[in-house]
Amino acid sequence: MMVARSWVSGFAVGVLIAACSSNPRPDPAAPAADSAAARQRADSLAATARRDSLAAAGRRDALAAVRVREDSLARALAERSRADSVRAQVLRDADSSAATPVATGLDVARSEALAQPVYFDLDRADLPPEAQRLLDDKLAILRAVPRLEVLIEGHCDERGPDEYNLALGNRRAAAVKRYLVEHGVAEARIAVRSYGEERPADPAHGEAAYAKNRRAEFRVTRGAR
Repeated sequence: MMVARSWVSGFAVGVLIAACSSNPRPDPAAPAADSAAARQRADSLAATARRDSLAAAGRRDALAAVRVREDSLARALAERSRADSVRAQVLRDADSSAATPVATGLDVARSEALAQPVYFDLDRADLPPEAQRLLDDKLAILRAVPRLEVLIEGHCDERGPDEYNLALGNRRAAAVKRYLVEHGVAEARIAVRSYGEERPADPAHGEAAYAKNRRAEFRVTRGAR
């Protein structure tokens, strides 16, 4: 009996060993394959995200370019409208001046001194020394004839956009007025207007003509009597 039990126990142990030895061993290559697949999926997702981001940026840039073009067109239309308005005002002023000339009541010498234009440097509205000398001569006339009222007209040469030249002409006329007011002329006696490049003194194209067109002119709006 003892022998039989020993044989049975030994057989059972053998069966267990055989069963354990029959289990498959884990494949060391499987985790590496899973990791590579995961990296590929991550790379694919990252590439898709980059493409989507670039596409979105491209759409934003395209919309921005459209807005810039629309803004540029709107500015150009506004500038053209202002330029047309100034041209119409120039024609009205010319017709008005021709129809109702103002008698200045000044003698020839004073009339010529008052009519002498004040010239400016390129793209400038400050008064150079020669302009101040001419304005001092005009000051003497305005002080001596307190009833006299004038319009100062600012002008530019043809270079530069219409809108810019209108603003520059206004600054030139305003600089002349400021000088006169600071030296004792009542502000109410002086009006200003800008014609930009619309009334050139010399219609030629060149530096000599441009120098003549960068100016401020005086027009009497109320005479001495």
